[in-house]
Amino acid sequence: MLAISTATKKALLALEHDGRRVFKELDADCRQSEKILQAIDDMLKKEKLGLSDVGNFALVIGPGSFTGLRIGAALLKGFCAGEKQHKIVPLPTLDVIAYSVIKEYQPKQNFSCVMSAQGGKFYSASYSKKGEKLKEEHIENAAEVLKGRGAKYCLMEEGFLPNSVSITSENLLEIALKREKEGELVSAKDITLKYIRKSSAEEKI
Repeated sequence: MLAISTATKKALLALEHDGRRVFKELDADCRQSEKILQAIDDMLKKEKLGLSDVGNFALVIGPGSFTGLRIGAALLKGFCAGEKQHKIVPLPTLDVIAYSVIKEYQPKQNFSCVMSAQGGKFYSASYSKKGEKLKEEHIENAAEVLKGRGAKYCLMEEGFLPNSVSITSENLLEIALKREKEGELVSAKDITLKYIRKSSAEEKI
């Protein structure tokens, strides 16, 4: 399994093969695809593996950086081209954040995960204390984020709420392997990115 997140400022990579795990984080603001490719190549060489040895992939599909999401999707579609045996575990960004919340906080009540969508808007989704999604990803304004009941968590790198967590490569791999085991796999051509909102350029049109 090779898991990739390019949805946030830090690109996260995680590799699992025969019980061995390798993790890497890149502070590349998700715009430097060359660094991500080089990092993946380094990880595979270190373990003496080729892409054909990886098995399935996992990809964080958004919401998040529009450029970053496209880079991640393009990478994996390229890796899977002509390789029908490879499948992809699609991971919504807020689901990965929720997984991290449960690991770090062990919440006793339902909660929401929130991340910046820029321009005073925020992506939000609600979860049960066990991590089941109760409300799908949607857009909220600042007033809605602040007034709602229940615990709310944001990314530590954004820090606009009292409670925050970091997405780590370790947590990314754990949730990817869990969902792979549950059969949540699609082919590369069926990957759909969760943009939720239009890009700034599209909104100005």
